[in-house]
Amino acid sequence: MSNHNVLQGSRLKRVAALFLSSVAVLVISACGGNGTSNNPPSSVSHRAFITNTYSGNLQVVDTQNDTSPLTAETTNSAGQVVPGVPITITVATSLTFEVLSPDKATTLTYDPNALTLYFVNNSSETTSGSVVIPSYTNMALFSPDSSTVYVPTPTAQVTGGRPGAVGVINVANSTITASYAVPSARYIALSPSGQYLLVFANNSDNVYLINLSNSPPTTTTIPGFAAPVNAFFSTDSNTAYVLNCGPECGSSGAASVSELNIPSLTIQATVPVGGASVGYLNGTTLYVAGSPVPPGTTSTYDAVDVSSMTRLTANSVPIGDGYHSVMALNNNKLYIGANTCANVTSGCLSVVNVTNNTPDPPFPPNGAVTGLLSVPNRNVMYVIQGGYLNIYGTDTDTLQGTQLSFTGALYGIVQVDQ
Repeated sequence: MSNHNVLQGSRLKRVAALFLSSVAVLVISACGGNGTSNNPPSSVSHRAFITNTYSGNLQVVDTQNDTSPLTAETTNSAGQVVPGVPITITVATSLTFEVLSPDKATTLTYDPNALTLYFVNNSSETTSGSVVIPSYTNMALFSPDSSTVYVPTPTAQVTGGRPGAVGVINVANSTITASYAVPSARYIALSPSGQYLLVFANNSDNVYLINLSNSPPTTTTIPGFAAPVNAFFSTDSNTAYVLNCGPECGSSGAASVSELNIPSLTIQATVPVGGASVGYLNGTTLYVAGSPVPPGTTSTYDAVDVSSMTRLTANSVPIGDGYHSVMALNNNKLYIGANTCANVTSGCLSVVNVTNNTPDPPFPPNGAVTGLLSVPNRNVMYVIQGGYLNIYGTDTDTLQGTQLSFTGALYGIVQVDQ
């Protein structure tokens, strides 16, 4: 059963289980959400869902007041008051990543133990369907109209071909309706129009473009990259800015950002960067981060103006080490999270002030960063770090006074409504 506490000025520490030290602890015994804009069962208006790998549930948080709704207090047979516990959405046995549909009606989440994707109805806060996929995955994407989910499955068996495919799932009936063979397909990116699906494979310097508007959809192999892992599209869907992870991901080519013209299937320009395992597009500025090789070399952040394909950082900015996989922007502070790092003298979280492209001082070693959420309308960042939720004020880049703690190990976070 989950445990929930709100701390002023400190946080709970877990040694096998959560325990209370000599800090002052305020336990909220009433429902954390104020107001019911969409009247969900949790009665929370500004919901974020957080996946729990230990319980397989979704924790519900009100991001405007940093609270979680609790069940009512009860009294046992001995007359002792039993405090309420956090209301959760029961989904599976373990959950990692999650994705919010564009229409915000559905949250997709993944149970890696069962190789199953679950659809959660955000209005009723219940599962509305599930589908077993043929191999592990670490991501999925909704189509722009929220009717379809695309999921890369690197080791899915393909008749007459090498393992690897992108599965196509119908959201309404939770069934796999098609599979596009791409050997070792690991990551995907989808154009705003929903027409072009870019696929990036393990140990490959190619980009695979699937034109979903053709009947049947066609796949084109485009060479000339360096272990590409993601792409960001222009609003007209005709240009993709591809992250080349380079040596960090096993390529002999350098880390860079490439401008891919979709209609002509050609690379128009390439901008070298220090590392490029993760990115965030803000207007015409693409922030990228990654780690050069050999291991131990300082990881880096760069900013690229994609309108002119020029680098805005004269020299790559040093950040914390590790394999960087998540980014979020709030109050001109770019939070960069690594899911692995040395975690000895400094941690897996780095922050860069994007107004002058300077790094903030290193953060303490608090474990892998698996989820980031820039809280709407607040100078606040939710960071899932080492299985905990850490709430930072982005004006000071320090933990704010009020913190939330849950039993289990947290992983991903999405803002369901604002």
